Amino acid sequence: MTDRNISSAVLAPKRGLSAIWLLPIIALGIAVWLMYKSLSDTGLSVTVAFDNGSGINIGKTPVIYQGINVGHVQSLQLDDDLEGVTATLELSRQIEPLIKKNTEFWLVKPQISLSGVSGLDTLVAGNYISFNPGDGEAAQHFTALNTPPPQTNNLPGLRLVLNAEELGSLTVGAPVLYQQIDVGDIEGYQLKDDNIDVNIRIDPQYSHLVNSSSRFWVQSGVKINAGLQGIDIETGSMASILAGGITFDTPIKSDSDVENNTHFKLFQNQDRAKGSKIISVYFRNPDGLNVGSNVRLMGMDIGKVESLKFIDDNPNLGANVRVAIHSPHHRYLNEMTHFWLVKPEVSSSGVSGLDALIGGPYINLKVEGKGGTIPEQYTALVKAPESRVQQPGLRLTLRSDELSSVSIGSKIYYRKIAVGQVESVDLDKDGVNIGIFIHEQYANLVHRESQFWNASGLSITGGLSGLDIHADSLATIVAGGIAFHTPEVSKPQLAWEGLRYTLYPDFQSTYAEKGRDISLYFATGSNINKGTEIKYQGIKVGEVVAVELDSNMERVKVSARLAPSAKALARTGSQFWVVRPQLGLIGTRNLETLVTGSYISVRPGYGSSTTKFVALDKPPPLSKPSNGLNLIVTAAQRGSIKEGVKVFYRDIPVGEVFGYELAEDASQTLIHINIEPRYAGLVRENSKFWNSSGIAVKFGLFSGATIRSKSIESLLEGGIAFATPGGEQLAPSVNDGKTFPLHQSVDQQWLEWAPHISLPKEVDTGENWIRAD
Repeated sequence: MTDRNISSAVLAPKRGLSAIWLLPIIALGIAVWLMYKSLSDTGLSVTVAFDNGSGINIGKTPVIYQGINVGHVQSLQLDDDLEGVTATLELSRQIEPLIKKNTEFWLVKPQISLSGVSGLDTLVAGNYISFNPGDGEAAQHFTALNTPPPQTNNLPGLRLVLNAEELGSLTVGAPVLYQQIDVGDIEGYQLKDDNIDVNIRIDPQYSHLVNSSSRFWVQSGVKINAGLQGIDIETGSMASILAGGITFDTPIKSDSDVENNTHFKLFQNQDRAKGSKIISVYFRNPDGLNVGSNVRLMGMDIGKVESLKFIDDNPNLGANVRVAIHSPHHRYLNEMTHFWLVKPEVSSSGVSGLDALIGGPYINLKVEGKGGTIPEQYTALVKAPESRVQQPGLRLTLRSDELSSVSIGSKIYYRKIAVGQVESVDLDKDGVNIGIFIHEQYANLVHRESQFWNASGLSITGGLSGLDIHADSLATIVAGGIAFHTPEVSKPQLAWEGLRYTLYPDFQSTYAEKGRDISLYFATGSNINKGTEIKYQGIKVGEVVAVELDSNMERVKVSARLAPSAKALARTGSQFWVVRPQLGLIGTRNLETLVTGSYISVRPGYGSSTTKFVALDKPPPLSKPSNGLNLIVTAAQRGSIKEGVKVFYRDIPVGEVFGYELAEDASQTLIHINIEPRYAGLVRENSKFWNSSGIAVKFGLFSGATIRSKSIESLLEGGIAFATPGGEQLAPSVNDGKTFPLHQSVDQQWLEWAPHISLPKEVDTGENWIRAD
């Protein structure tokens, strides 16, 4: 190969970017991306000034918005003046549109108060910072609120503004009630001029309950009104008692609906909300009146005293009293309405105003005619006007030896309901005439046979049985009163105008003439006193009215009065005796008299009417039972057997002894026993009876001692037992009057008898066991 065959090299310049620059370009791109990433990951930084740094930790205290973590505390340092701290918050760029000049920040921490418990989630996760978005320009420096602002929750509902003169016990979170049901809450309040605007929220499902006729009032704490008519306790829910609350009602359901931020007036109580009329009454001497004193019409509270102001600041000139009359009672007022002060007074004419001893002095008023024009100011009367009722009704006269505590204005009661009042009291040489008025709608309750009694004060009777306190009503205790009732007669006749009646001193006296007075003669007056009850089958049928010696000083004469329904007991053959407690090893009876006291028991007779009886020293023998199987057992001696001792079959009581006597020839004792109807079939012709009283002891040198006893009852009280052979030896049943010998000991063979005898079933009626044969 020669040099001519070798091509010459041609040098040409390379076009485009050299590959060597690719690496720096990539590095530059990565740097730009990292710078962008760094800038984008860096949050929005703002500063918030707090009063102190308690509960705020760097890097730990989060910023929470609607339950989502949107930032944290980046740093915390003292202010230059050392009076607070400034926290630097790093927030997510996503919420940058929410951070404006009027944005509000606050620290959320657990709070416990009467209005409720808030921030409980911070007990686990710790305190956190929250905020409320605002408007305006973007800002980076803020001052934190000391408490959460009102309406910080975003719950749906109808929001209203209530205008109040004072806040009282209302707090944020307190309930809003409708018919005692929680339908919303208080979200906040703020001062506005001289009043307070209270912001409330009504839950969406209850927003239809509010319309333009709705009325709101404060329902806080417990309101207690006490007086002679009783105690009236008014309260809302437990939450409103502790934290205060607001209640409302809507009287006109068809009124127009309301929109958000509608304003209503918040009244201090329900009476104000219903609409009261403020009137002015001049009192020459307002002695005892206070703010809150009652205003009454015919005994009913219809208003309150709002304020008292002396004329020209001089107490000697009297006072103008502002009175709020509740709706609808203010519609009864007119120019002829009279006001006067009621307070306790004692004078030569008597005692008045006793009902004001408990409730305090009050203003009474009397209306005449229909409602009309209300003057700018009333002048109170010095004393109550004449009390003659200007209404149709029945006027009667009651005659009494003395007036007692009855006075003009005292009520007339029928079944403890006021049906009239005392109009006049006149005194003459023979006694007191009391004029009474019965309202027309109750006039038909008064008959010619009606009986009136003084129901004033308390009637107290007492003894070992306790105290018996009788009063027709609390008002009659201090204000006096008269009550009446109308006995049932075959031909009743309505009362007429001017009819005269006797005023009895008490209720018991009204039926004394219809009852029966009797005399009982006892050997001793032990355990008998005035007021000792007379009972028949456990029911009171009378009582002792006097205890004295008879004319010959040998017996005790007990004067007693039977109730009208028990007049039939005053007949020949009736037996009376004193029931006392009996304590002992052989028996305990009448233990109830240890508490109630002894009483006189009676067994009725069926002879002619009489009023004098010789009482028994001890209870009469038990009568022969009409039910069951009556038998006779004979014994040489009665031993410990007595009336009431039980008869046992297999240690189960199936009857009892109801009497005993000597045989006609006095050779033995006849013991009468009764077997209950259900167990009558257990007694057969060959049954064996024995005395089961006491303890039987059998002792042998090698066999040891054998002690036999029945129940504790038979050990202490005595008893009779019997057994019946079974199988082929089972004999026929017996009839009433069958006689059996009473053995003094039991044969061991008798205890082994076990006959199969069917017993009638017992049926439970739900009250007592009865036997169905």
